[in-house]
Amino acid sequence: MEKLDQIKDTFKTSLRLLKIVWGIDKGLFIASVIAIIIPGIIPFVNIYIYKLVIDQVVAIIGGIPFEPSFFYLLIGIRVLTYFFQSAAFQTQELVERLLWTKVPIFLNQMAFEKISSLDIHYYENDKFRNLLEKFRESYSYQPQRLISNLFYCLQSSLQLSIAFVALASLNWFFVFLILIISIPEFLLQNQQSKLAYGIWNKQSPLQKRFHYLTRMLEGHREHKEIKLFDLASRFLGELKKIQLNFYKENTGLAVRNYKLNLFFNIFSTAVFIGIEIYVIFEALAKRLTVGDINFYTGVVSNFQNGLGGLLRNLNTVFDSSMYVKTIFEIMDSEPIIKEIKNPKPLNLKKAPLIEFKNVSFSYPDTNKKILDNFSLSINPGEKIAFVGENGAGKSTLIKLLIRFYDVDSGEILIQGINVKNLKIKDIYKHIGVLFQDYNKYEDTVTENIYLGNVTRNVKLQNIINASISAGSHEMVEKLDKGYSQMLGRMFEGGIELSGGQWQKIALARAFFRNAPILVLDEPTASIDAKAESEIFERVEKLSKDKTVIIISHRFSTVRNADKIYVIDQGKIVESGTHQQLMELDGQYAILFKLQARGYQ
Repeated sequence: MEKLDQIKDTFKTSLRLLKIVWGIDKGLFIASVIAIIIPGIIPFVNIYIYKLVIDQVVAIIGGIPFEPSFFYLLIGIRVLTYFFQSAAFQTQELVERLLWTKVPIFLNQMAFEKISSLDIHYYENDKFRNLLEKFRESYSYQPQRLISNLFYCLQSSLQLSIAFVALASLNWFFVFLILIISIPEFLLQNQQSKLAYGIWNKQSPLQKRFHYLTRMLEGHREHKEIKLFDLASRFLGELKKIQLNFYKENTGLAVRNYKLNLFFNIFSTAVFIGIEIYVIFEALAKRLTVGDINFYTGVVSNFQNGLGGLLRNLNTVFDSSMYVKTIFEIMDSEPIIKEIKNPKPLNLKKAPLIEFKNVSFSYPDTNKKILDNFSLSINPGEKIAFVGENGAGKSTLIKLLIRFYDVDSGEILIQGINVKNLKIKDIYKHIGVLFQDYNKYEDTVTENIYLGNVTRNVKLQNIINASISAGSHEMVEKLDKGYSQMLGRMFEGGIELSGGQWQKIALARAFFRNAPILVLDEPTASIDAKAESEIFERVEKLSKDKTVIIISHRFSTVRNADKIYVIDQGKIVESGTHQQLMELDGQYAILFKLQARGYQ
C-alpha cells in the first residue's frame, strides 16, 4: 500500500511538473520529446542495416553475385544513421540545456512569488522553516533533474520496447529471464532512494543549523565578535560534527547499495552472456545468419541498456519527485490572512481614528494570551507611546493593526471600518512602520530610502527631505558618493555603516513612505541621546497631521507623547501624559526613575 501511494505521488508530481513545463514553452517541450525519441530508435536501425551488410558480405563470399547498388545503398543508409544519431545527441544536449536554463526562471518566479505572499505566521513556525530549508536545498536543480529523467524514461521505454519485440521473436524465455533479474534490482534502487530521502529529511533541522553556522562564520558583521570571543573553533567543531553525522549515514547506505548492486550484476551478466552464446549456437546450426549474430548481440546490448536506463531513470524520477513534492508543498501553502470577497478601499487624506475593541489574541500553536480583552482609541493626529516589559504585547498590537495576524476575538477599526474588511495593500499603503528588526539593504542610500514607498516617483529632493527628517542627511553628505553611495560590503564599492547610521537610514525609509500613520518600534535603540532628541523634535514638527505610535524602552523617547500607555500582560495598566504618570507614582514612574538613575 505504501509503495502504491509512492507511485501515485510520483505520478501526480511528475504530471504536474510536466504541465508546468508545457505551459512555459510548448515548442521546447515538443523539441525535447523529439530529441529524446530519435536516439532511442536509430541504434536499432543501425544494427539492422549492419546485419544486412554482413549478410551481403557472407553471401558474396559464398559465391552469390555482387549487387553493388543495394550494397552501397546499405552503406549510405548506415552513414546517414550515424550522422542522425550524432545530430540527435547534440540536439538533445541543446534542448536539455535550454530547459535547464529557461524552466528555473519561471519555476523560481512561481515559488518565490508564493513564498513572498505567505503570512508572517509561516516564518515564525519552526515546521515551515524546516520545509523552507528543504526547498532551499532542492529548488535549484531537482525539478530539472526530474524533467530530464522523465524524458530519459521515455527514451529508455522506446528503446526497450523495440528490443523487447526483437528478443521475443528470438525466444520469449529470454525476455522473462531478463525481467526476473531486473525487477528486484529496480525495487532495490527505489528502496535506496527512499532511505536516502529519509536521511535528507531527518537531517533537515541539522542542515538548517549547518547553514546558520556557515552564515555566522562568513558574515562580516559577525566576524568581530566571533574573533574576539574565539568562537570559530566552537562553530567549526559543530559544523564538523554535523557533516560527519551526515557522512556516516550516507556511507553506510552507499556501502550497502554497492554490495547489493554487485550481487545483481553477477546474475545480469550471466544472463546476457548466455543469450549471446545461444545466438552463436543458433547461427552454427544455420537457424540464424551471421548477420543475426551481430544484430541480436546489439539488440541484447540495447535491451540491457534500455532496461538498465529505464530502471535508473525511474529510480531518479522517484527520488527527485520526493524533493519536488516538497517544493509543491510550499507552492500549495495558502495565506492564512485573506481578504473578503469585496474588500472596502481605504483612501485616507488625513490621519484616521484607530480603535481596538475588546481585542484578545494568542499566537498560533500557543495557549498564552498576549492580549486579553484589550481596548484603546487613538484619535486622529495623536502622538501616543506604548511602554512595558518585553513580551507585554506592544509589538503585537502593531502586527494586528497591519494584519500580519488576525485577532482571536474583538475587532480593530480604522476610520470606523474593521481592518478585516479592508484591502490589505491599502492598510500597508497608509501605515509607515520602522520595525526594531529593520532591513539593511545592500544598495545605494537613495535606493535604501526609496524602498519605503516604491509607488512614489524617485525624486532626489524627496529622498533628501526624508533623510533630513530622520537625521541622516548630514551623515550621507559626508559619504564619498553621497546618496549614490553603495551600502554594505556585499557589492563592490560598498561601505559598512554603524548601527546608529543604519537605523537613521531605516527611519528615513519610514518617513519617505509619507503615510498618515507612522509607527516607530524601538526607533532609536542604536542612536545616541543627542540624535534621538533631534529626531523626535523633527517627528513632532513634521507629523502634526499624522498619527504617531511609538514603542520604546527609552523613556526619554516617549515623554513628549500626547499619551503614554503602560502595557502589562496584554492589558493597559496605566495611561496618561508623562507628568500625570509621574504624579501617579505607579509602574511608569518606578521604571522612569530606574532608567534616569542610570544617566546620573
